[in-house]
Amino acid sequence: AWPAIRQARLLSDRPQWEPASVTVAAGRVAARAGLPAPALIGIRHALERGRDRHPVGTALLGTVMAVAALCATGVFGASLTHLIASPELYGAPYQAQFSGNGEPGGQQVVTGPLLDSLRRDPAIEQVTLGAYVEVNVNGKHVLTVAMTPVRGPALLSALDGRVPRGDRDIMLGVATMRATGARVGGTVRVTVADPGGAPHVASFRVIGRASLNAGTGGLGKGAVMTTSAFISAQCPPGAKQTACQRSVRDGLATVVLVRAADGDAGDAALARYIGKYPDFAAEPAKPTALVNFGESVNFPLLLAVALSVFGAATLLHLLLVSVARRRVEAGLLKALGFVRRQVAAAVCWQATVVALAGIVVGAPAGIAAGRVLWRVFATNFGVVPVAVVEPVLIVGVVAGVLAVANLLAAVPALLAARSRPAQLLRTE
Repeated sequence: AWPAIRQARLLSDRPQWEPASVTVAAGRVAARAGLPAPALIGIRHALERGRDRHPVGTALLGTVMAVAALCATGVFGASLTHLIASPELYGAPYQAQFSGNGEPGGQQVVTGPLLDSLRRDPAIEQVTLGAYVEVNVNGKHVLTVAMTPVRGPALLSALDGRVPRGDRDIMLGVATMRATGARVGGTVRVTVADPGGAPHVASFRVIGRASLNAGTGGLGKGAVMTTSAFISAQCPPGAKQTACQRSVRDGLATVVLVRAADGDAGDAALARYIGKYPDFAAEPAKPTALVNFGESVNFPLLLAVALSVFGAATLLHLLLVSVARRRVEAGLLKALGFVRRQVAAAVCWQATVVALAGIVVGAPAGIAAGRVLWRVFATNFGVVPVAVVEPVLIVGVVAGVLAVANLLAAVPALLAARSRPAQLLRTE
């Protein structure tokens, strides 16, 4: 095929073009692979600007951008879907919570018989006591979770750092951390009022960023400390410390967070407790902000569609310009023995090579960009940033790009195939 192409160049009475190294390498690889002559010509047309400066670079850039945008959008969308389906990522790693229903004796049932049964049940893997309290952090009012692990690790989600253990450890949501000017590893001033209303100030160390969903004012807001730390800050050492601590404990509206062991036994045990205490049981609430964002905000998808249209337009422009400016070459190839099907196939190969180049560069770049964008979004939203790459979706994008490229090549291929070599050579 290469001698035939060079012969066509010489017969067209144009200056002989020396192919670039990329085109030569691609041609050699294609030749060794045993590809037909139309494939070799299509590869050269896809990578060579030629004497008339065909818009090869623009088409390649447009295809890369389109593929990258589609892959990035796919990663972002898959990560958002995974987040909404994974309560442990948005601050609700428990499967059920039990709390007083406001009726007399309700709180005593939750922290009495129910809690005792959960402690003894081997099918229940994790139990954590929590209470929503109000504190002041660096002058800002903050709704805080005071928690105590009863069985297993605390049922809390952390973006980074660790769960509070000591009486001077505190975790903050990302929004609260920005509002209070705090940073991980630094200290904050926590002010808590005792049962009599007198404020007490203590210094706490920020040991991480927490993901909190319900009860603390929204995603990214709130704080977490141990129950003992909250009581210690409220009741400093003194003659009234014991009475103060007893009063605080009795006044806490404690919530029991539960997670069952994996398997049928755990599911059955959890269902049994929910059925026995229906008035006190509740499931984790989905974050409304994230659900609404996934349903109503289509900016990533719109951007991907816009870039895809741009990529398709640049590819179609390249094919049309290439066919128009290489009419004489097409005529010479026909004079050398090419049939219409081979001329059309060369145009389709040209489109396929441009699409493959965009996929090879754009797909990895898009996946990497999607991971970075999702991490920034999730962290700013106050949820655990877990990026998800769906292989089936990426394969679908690749197949779709190749199909669209060949579909766009249909009209230019038809125009090239219907050209009449005698008329073209006589005009030239």
